[in-house]
Amino acid sequence: MASYYVRVGLSCGFLQEQTENNADPLNLLKKNIPSEYEPELIFYRFTFGLFRLKAYSMPLCKNVMADAWKKTYPSDPDVINVLVAEDDGTDTADLMYSIFTAYYGAQEYQELITELTASLPLLKERGALKAFRMQNYLFAVDSGCGFTTLLSSFGDYIRRMDVYDTGDNAKRTNYTEYIVYKENDGEKAGMSEIIEALRCSDDEIDNNIIGLDISYFLDGEKYDELRRFLRRLYSVQNKYVFVFRIPFLEKKALDNVVKVLSDVMLLRVVQIPPLHDYVLLECMWDTFRRLGYKPNEKVRELFFQRVRMEKKDGRFYGFKTAEKIVHEMVMKKALHDAETIAAGASVDKTSVTPDDLPGFITEVKAERTGYDELAELIGMETIAQRVREIAAQVKLSLLNDKLDRPCIHMRFTGSPGTGKTTVARIIGQIFREEGILRKGAFLEYSARMLCAEYVGQTAVKTAAICRDAYGSVLFIDEAYALYQNTNESSNDYGKEALTTLISEMENHRDDMLVIMAGYTDDMDTLMKGNAGLRSRMPYVLHFPNYSKQQLFEIFMLMVRKHFSYTPEFEEAAKKFFFDLPDEYLNSREFANARFVRNLYERTWSKGSLRASLAGLNTIQLLREDFIAASEEKEFSERLERKAKVGFN
Repeated sequence: MASYYVRVGLSCGFLQEQTENNADPLNLLKKNIPSEYEPELIFYRFTFGLFRLKAYSMPLCKNVMADAWKKTYPSDPDVINVLVAEDDGTDTADLMYSIFTAYYGAQEYQELITELTASLPLLKERGALKAFRMQNYLFAVDSGCGFTTLLSSFGDYIRRMDVYDTGDNAKRTNYTEYIVYKENDGEKAGMSEIIEALRCSDDEIDNNIIGLDISYFLDGEKYDELRRFLRRLYSVQNKYVFVFRIPFLEKKALDNVVKVLSDVMLLRVVQIPPLHDYVLLECMWDTFRRLGYKPNEKVRELFFQRVRMEKKDGRFYGFKTAEKIVHEMVMKKALHDAETIAAGASVDKTSVTPDDLPGFITEVKAERTGYDELAELIGMETIAQRVREIAAQVKLSLLNDKLDRPCIHMRFTGSPGTGKTTVARIIGQIFREEGILRKGAFLEYSARMLCAEYVGQTAVKTAAICRDAYGSVLFIDEAYALYQNTNESSNDYGKEALTTLISEMENHRDDMLVIMAGYTDDMDTLMKGNAGLRSRMPYVLHFPNYSKQQLFEIFMLMVRKHFSYTPEFEEAAKKFFFDLPDEYLNSREFANARFVRNLYERTWSKGSLRASLAGLNTIQLLREDFIAASEEKEFSERLERKAKVGFN
């Protein structure tokens, strides 16, 4: 019997179910492997485990593991993914160990390496390695999901497997990467420039792999241009292995690209899905481990709160962002430990807990209930009552098997600054407290952030955003931007995003609350443009504009929380709000509470400057501070213009 590495991959959906049941899937699996195979669980993370088995062959290892899986999880027979490599103490075995225990979320890449490790020795034996060198690869992987890392790994693999002659291997580095028609080391990487760089004499070749980001060709009708580029690359095919990169696309769009490439070149496709929370969690844990720290389980929630914050602006850079978050945590941990030691107390220098990271998350969780938060909002009495009714209806349906659970998706209509975002966040808290949502987290996106850059990418991006929101609230502002009642444009992917969103809303109607918000008229147009959307969003909450009295109360509530003030200050503020022209308050450009907050922040900024110049350590807001703020162009110009309407 020989020794084998057996890698067992776990799907994220299966993992979520096991986590909710507090199960330990890998150790449960080990118990059902017959003892004669001497099973060892030698390495594990959230989405995979690496076993060592003693067996007579690789196929036998797969069968043993498959049988153990079916015995352990009879209701999930297809979840398992098994890769096997011989553990014979050679360099190849060490290489496979490193491949099997790294590159989180890149299962198809690991499958590729496993296949090549089995087939390359046979090609060498027959002197047919040219067949491998003529094969190229298409990696469908989003930015930040590890493409450059995989290029380096693949180039190192080719070197260590002696794919090229030994003399060539000594001169070659792992890879060079180009982005077609983007800046590369200060030069524009057009097709001619790339071809020229690759056409060198045999003794000048210095790379195993050429990585080529060809996303440029996905924009519009550029497939013929791509074909011409590929034919020119073919002239240097035997010198390099080409690895092309495009974003992760839905199947039809991916098939179109594969067809173009396959017309010219021998091709193998490797797909790396968008990063799931469990994959990011593995990255977090591994980064901590490499830095010498052990994070407490509660650090996990802090990490994901920060991930959600990073994703809000649509610029999330995958593993790089995850590592950045961990590095910041470690720096805060080190500073906290230093301050604790300086105060004469002892610390645990390796473990990391939320207490070691003061101020890491600026959004402090409220100790009050969601209903308490809602009751404190000015002018929200009708909205608060409606939220209570909805929560009571849904909760009753959960307690009574005879009642169908109503669809909970909502529409918020009204002008900007009327409290829609605030209420949506509080509803997430209320629904979590009432047991309607598992997490109750709040994820906010503008509608166009659901759209991507290329055909076939929007559906994937929208689905990934929805996946992050399972168990939580997905708030989509300016939702009407997904439906443009104009002639269709080949570059407008709002319809694609909307179709995917509706599907997710239906498939996860019990585990996700989607709230779409926007102007009343625009939201009506959106509903008319898609008949399926209206029926899936039965609850409509309208947020009217604030009255002058309410705007004044909101302003003074902000002031009282942080500052003292003179009676003259309050009088000036009241006069200002009550003098606001009605036509301005009812116009689209008026931002309601946002207008108030901007004025408040400008006011205390004026007071802060005045106090600083006077050498004061405390601030009492004065009438002059408010007047100085309210006379700035942002607040005075529109008011003056509106006041002049109707006068000669």
